[in-house]
Amino acid sequence: MKVHKVYKHPSLGAEAVKVGFSWPAAFLNVIWMLAKKLWTLAGLWVLAYIGLAIIQDAALKSHSTGAILIVLAGHLALALIPAFKGNEWRIKNLTKRGYEFMDSAQAATPDAAIAQVLKKSSGV
Repeated sequence: MKVHKVYKHPSLGAEAVKVGFSWPAAFLNVIWMLAKKLWTLAGLWVLAYIGLAIIQDAALKSHSTGAILIVLAGHLALALIPAFKGNEWRIKNLTKRGYEFMDSAQAATPDAAIAQVLKKSSGV
């Protein structure tokens, strides 16, 4: 079971955000950011990938081992930062968009966490 934080918007419904590491953000970072409406971060990540591509091209042409290691470290950072911070970014974004924290729940899926919290809040 995973811990999810459930947020509710007056007109947009409820969203559940898993606490901790995000595997989808690790492997699909820019696509994941776009799907989660993290527009600014997605744009920054695209710019970072473009910058890394330029550095990588120069490093490969110069056969600079140090520059190639920097590029590899950059790619690793661009994968790991969203994996570790992505769910926190989602929470900040939801709050900024008018969602309010309802409760936390242990559930296998986000939908199950939402159902559990909504049931609990309705007193059923």
